[in-house]
Amino acid sequence: MLDKALTSIKLKLVFFPFLWSSLSTIFLYCVIRWILDIHLNIWPLKDTFWDGIIALILSSAIVFTYMRPKIKLLRFKLFEEKSSNVFYFIMILSLFPTIVTSQAYLSKVSHDTIEVSHVEEVRRYPKQTYFQITTFPVSKQEVKFSIDTRVPSKSKTILRVYLYIALPFLASENIWLGKRFSTDIDNNLSEQDQHQQINDFINSKIPEYINSDLSSIDYFEKLKNSDLQAGYLQAIKSTCQQVECEPLILVARAGTLSEAATEELIKAIRFLIIGMAICLAMILRAEVDKTFLKNMKKKSY
Repeated sequence: MLDKALTSIKLKLVFFPFLWSSLSTIFLYCVIRWILDIHLNIWPLKDTFWDGIIALILSSAIVFTYMRPKIKLLRFKLFEEKSSNVFYFIMILSLFPTIVTSQAYLSKVSHDTIEVSHVEEVRRYPKQTYFQITTFPVSKQEVKFSIDTRVPSKSKTILRVYLYIALPFLASENIWLGKRFSTDIDNNLSEQDQHQQINDFINSKIPEYINSDLSSIDYFEKLKNSDLQAGYLQAIKSTCQQVECEPLILVARAGTLSEAATEELIKAIRFLIIGMAICLAMILRAEVDKTFLKNMKKKSY
């Protein structure tokens, strides 16, 4: 049975500060990114930096600076002195996905879908990202591709293979339609067997994509500076050296932009609710270090 007085202390001194600081950080980060990256485009970092690295730094900063003295108030019998480390880990894990998905939502809700007649008109809108194009014929005979392999951090026994396929749009200069495929192969295989599986993957996916129906594309996303864009640029590297204008990579999207934005918003809210619910449950189950609480009260006077 929960002690009402101690429960009130836990909520007031730990949970509510974490909730408010999390919401404030997400809001301020969205505002700063909208100004610097989306509106002014004066700090064009890779999306992986905006969405991943900065999100992790912010999550850690909140927990290790603002929440650290408050977390020391709580104890688990099972972990004793290491209880703080458990809370650090859970709180960062609870906040990080919400910040990441909030950035995905921001990138979609901050733009409109621009309607153009031909692909080349996309260059008239350098600050825009999403386009509906009336006619977009591509040259399926001039396919370019590149391969990227990575070992996922969770399992060193898997080799993840990414295939980047790029097709040039007709009646346009250096504008490409991109499509990425991926597969996992056994990282314990011999180098020869790995190469064979990668070649089989390439030989199956390229014809599959070339022969697919491209007329059903709802809208396109123009890729910004990101690892995804880098994969396509590697594929068309030899061709781009012969052309002066900047290469543009468009990828097909299904549905509508508003539907995609709503989906990301729902994800962010879901992550926030789940993360905060987990933190709340842990905070309520933890014991209060009464000695530390007395010290906190003395410092507040």
